[in-house]
Amino acid sequence: MMFFWFVFILHLTISQDIISPYIFSDCKHLILPVRCQCYHSGHESQLRCLKSELHSLPKLPNNMRWNALDFSFNYITSVDNYVFADIYVEKINLNSNYIRRIEITAFDQIKNLKQLFINNNQLKELYPQTLLSPGVSLQTLDVSHNQFPYLDIGQILLNLPLLKQFHLVSCHLNDTSIYTLLKLTQNTTDEYNQTIVGRGHYYLEMLDLSYNNLTTICYHLFDGLYNLIELRLEHNSIRLIDNNFLRSFLQIKILNLAHNSLQHVPKLSSRSLETLNFSSNHIHYISDYFASNLHGIRFIDFDYNKHLNNTSIRAFCFLNILSLEKLTFRSNNLISLNTFSELLCRLINTTTNEINQIDINNNINLKCNCTLIKFRKYLNNYNDLTCTQQGQDRYYISKLTNWFSHCSYDICLDGQQHTKLNLCNWADAERATYEGTCEAKLKASEKKKKIKSQSTSTKTTLINAQYLENTTERGNLTTIENTNTIDHFDCLQIVHNYEDITR
Repeated sequence: MMFFWFVFILHLTISQDIISPYIFSDCKHLILPVRCQCYHSGHESQLRCLKSELHSLPKLPNNMRWNALDFSFNYITSVDNYVFADIYVEKINLNSNYIRRIEITAFDQIKNLKQLFINNNQLKELYPQTLLSPGVSLQTLDVSHNQFPYLDIGQILLNLPLLKQFHLVSCHLNDTSIYTLLKLTQNTTDEYNQTIVGRGHYYLEMLDLSYNNLTTICYHLFDGLYNLIELRLEHNSIRLIDNNFLRSFLQIKILNLAHNSLQHVPKLSSRSLETLNFSSNHIHYISDYFASNLHGIRFIDFDYNKHLNNTSIRAFCFLNILSLEKLTFRSNNLISLNTFSELLCRLINTTTNEINQIDINNNINLKCNCTLIKFRKYLNNYNDLTCTQQGQDRYYISKLTNWFSHCSYDICLDGQQHTKLNLCNWADAERATYEGTCEAKLKASEKKKKIKSQSTSTKTTLINAQYLENTTERGNLTTIENTNTIDHFDCLQIVHNYEDITR
């Protein structure tokens, strides 16, 4: 019996050695830089060299297995070739150094790297080839707070097929960098003139492009990100968004467009989107059917749009109130809720609970009227909500119930009349959405160009006739409008330019 136990233990030991040739560092025999600390517990070993006044990365022994290597908050200026070769490590933290250069083979032959943090450094370039070796395992990459004049985001994602989170916060990126995302779906050629079919990316769940210099978001840009859940675009200079740009996302749930330069609300389309943030833009008006194609929306944020004082009466047509949990307009310039009537009356007919779905607090010009009183159960923080009476005094609406005791639900009776007159028309909603797409804008531009061309042809004929009749007036008619110059829609122009460059 003892013989069998011996054979079993021997077999188990040999099997473990075959499965995992790397051993966990026990820290006993390592010669470490001053102030570095090594921790070993069970199956986890960590080397912590943060704030150790390092000026370069130490070369660690080969075939060691680490859970984490932390070299953050030092004076490291470069990551040299093969510095992590033959090391088994899941997490490397290089943030908050002075790194200006990462050699192309810096991470070659590294094993099982899942998280890499090189944020808060002084990088101005990062070659996608640098990430080829860790690409077989890397799941989180943070390059935030570096000053990249250009970054090939598309190729980086192609080299990191298992990446789940990509942080690019405050990298000085412009539209040229994000248009490299087209590589995910485009067919390209390699150095041997062989066709490489765009394969897309199936694992990326979160892409953070906040605090950059983006201005334009177009359709097809993100087509290759098949399973993206969260897209963060806040704190850019975005002023133009194609209505169709979300259509290719099947899993998207969170879109943050706060702190941009939007003046108009795009009519986005998505079956999965749940949270949409338009706060702190320059929106002054919400037009027809802006949420008609957001079928699963739960939260919409319009807070701190200082010029927003009105909405179309059709703005909320087809907004899904069965999924809606909060619609917030805090600190805007709303004057009245009367244009919300279509939405408010649907809430009355659909819901029975005190759900407080609409937040309109801190609108200093909001007028006291019957609408505020009668729909109070749908207003968030109703007891703190104030309004102005006769343009002067401000009152807590909760104290004005007796003043407006004569109010009735006439606004909803009017709404029923609107329903009969097809106030909300699905064909109109679809048309309004299409008119805000790159395709529609380009067609309109081409049509305008054709009309101008025909007009010029007519003018030229008249000028020639005038010339034959009276050459003395020739000098007054030599200036003809130049129709060769026309402002094409920014989205498609940028896309076409990028395709020409990469072709």
